[in-house]
Amino acid sequence: MSGLISLGTRTMFAAQAQLNTTANNISNANTPGYSRQTVQLETAGGQFTGAGFFGKGVNISTVQRAHNAFLSAEASNTAAVAAGDAARLDYLQRMEQAFRMGESGLGFAAGHLLNAFVDVASNPSDSSSRQVVLSRVEELASRYRSAAGELTALQQGITQDLKTSIATVNELTKRVADLNQQIARVKGLGHEPNDLLDQRDRLIGEISQFLQVTQIPAPDGTVGLFIAGGQRLVLGNDALPLTLVADPYDNSILRLGLREGGVDRPLVENSLGGGTLAGMLRFQSQDLPAAINQVGRMAAVLAARLNEQQALGFDLNGNAGGPLLSTGSPRTLPHAANTGTAQVTATITGATALEASDFELRYQGGAWQLRRIPDGGWAAYTPGTEVAGVTLAVPAGAPAEGDRFLIQPVRFAGTDLRAALTDPNGIAAASPVAAVVDPANQGTVGVTTLLPKQADANLAQPVQIVFTSPTTFTIVGPVSGTPSTTLVPGEPIRINGWELTLNGVPQAGDRIDVVSTAAVSGALASNNGNALALLGLRDEPMVRGETIANAYASVLADVGIRVQGAKASADMSKAIARDAQAARDNLSGVNLDEEAARLIQFQQAYQAAAKVLQVAQQVFDTILQTAGR
Repeated sequence: MSGLISLGTRTMFAAQAQLNTTANNISNANTPGYSRQTVQLETAGGQFTGAGFFGKGVNISTVQRAHNAFLSAEASNTAAVAAGDAARLDYLQRMEQAFRMGESGLGFAAGHLLNAFVDVASNPSDSSSRQVVLSRVEELASRYRSAAGELTALQQGITQDLKTSIATVNELTKRVADLNQQIARVKGLGHEPNDLLDQRDRLIGEISQFLQVTQIPAPDGTVGLFIAGGQRLVLGNDALPLTLVADPYDNSILRLGLREGGVDRPLVENSLGGGTLAGMLRFQSQDLPAAINQVGRMAAVLAARLNEQQALGFDLNGNAGGPLLSTGSPRTLPHAANTGTAQVTATITGATALEASDFELRYQGGAWQLRRIPDGGWAAYTPGTEVAGVTLAVPAGAPAEGDRFLIQPVRFAGTDLRAALTDPNGIAAASPVAAVVDPANQGTVGVTTLLPKQADANLAQPVQIVFTSPTTFTIVGPVSGTPSTTLVPGEPIRINGWELTLNGVPQAGDRIDVVSTAAVSGALASNNGNALALLGLRDEPMVRGETIANAYASVLADVGIRVQGAKASADMSKAIARDAQAARDNLSGVNLDEEAARLIQFQQAYQAAAKVLQVAQQVFDTILQTAGR
């Protein structure tokens, strides 16, 4: 009789456990990170009798959660990649807003300024036309400063987001370390602490949103978390805090580091994998510097060409033209670990050859080497040599082996762009030379324009052009170099830094005198040669073979390509992460329909077990009644 009661009791306990577990699954169907649990049963064995083995019922082996380590790790890793791509896309879309189109764009402002010289050329002495030029110079500088300021604000936003994210990750890793300790403590009991394991998996999933981690389980039930290709983040009950370390060149830029033994060690950003931290750092290291340098290059080139052309002419006061814009100087930053005393300076010596890049200079093997950041290779460099429009010098001190310097030729050109001229009379609209056609000429040759184009020692020297035929001429006067003496239809005559464009057909013996403008009475107020040359900058290929307007269009295209590429990557990684999470949920998630079916099944099992006990009770009562007779 005791055997029947024992069988019924064991069955009832098993059914009760299954009902409790099913109810727990239903309760946590919408709990993030919860893994479905099932009661694992095993037979209680058999008891030998002369008639054979009789079963002794069922035992509860354990409560097991539906979990697959590979699927969980895959869900975390793909979620990290998706989070990193989404973070970079978000910042790129913010960056895109700094590059406005249409009349609000930088290209329009540059064209608007250069077009203002049309009115100055039409009436060089008109003060209102000159004032319009100055107003548009200030407008141009303001727009460049605004665009550069928006990009700089993004850097400040990244810094703040990095601090917030790191504080969150450090809190999560501490909780993972605490759970590791709790899990190890109860692991010896022989059963898995399912709820603790779920909590730890959920925390690791949250960490993966910020930083991709590699999980390595230990025999004691703990799990180690590693980042950046093997750097320990959590091991057992010990969690190392993430920290921010200053860039070795620029203290205003922060990098990701790991604090161990009181020392902050920077992490290799390229090995971080996914997570919002990796996405933000990639944007900070690659996308944002490229955009700032592109704005800076346009500002530096445009300012340099305007100032160069302005310097070739004369203003209404008879003085050489002063700068219209100022951009500041290139910046050189020594590495924090330098031990030498060398000082490095950078000077823009060829604005039109500038690149939208930073450079790194190092002293290695007793010689200087230079590379373009981020992907240029090291090449030998001799100080005083121009590279990409920049000339570096070492005016003082001596370098030590391994010393490095960061060269930023145009990084702050947009930020520092300012109007340098306030007097309308200071606009150098007049050319330093004027052309006078000899009234005794027999041909129909006339002067269309005489424009100063480049600095030359003989720019303002008087020269006579005497035609020996309709297509050839001789030059009388001081000449730089060996200019061509052949007249090519449609091509200007280039001598001493100026360009003379003619119309009509000359005859042998015809003469054109090129004289100093200052020598011609009233010429400073009426000469428009340099104003036309300034207007001509509108169509000059000054930025990598493109006009300033086309250069800005290329920048817009580059930013757009970056945004579209990042969007495609974000969409793809999001879909992969969604599929990985779905695969994990299919195994570990709670299906309410299945749980409802199991609930009925276990209810019936419980009722059947109760029926066994009821039968046992009735049999026992029958025995008692029989024995009492």
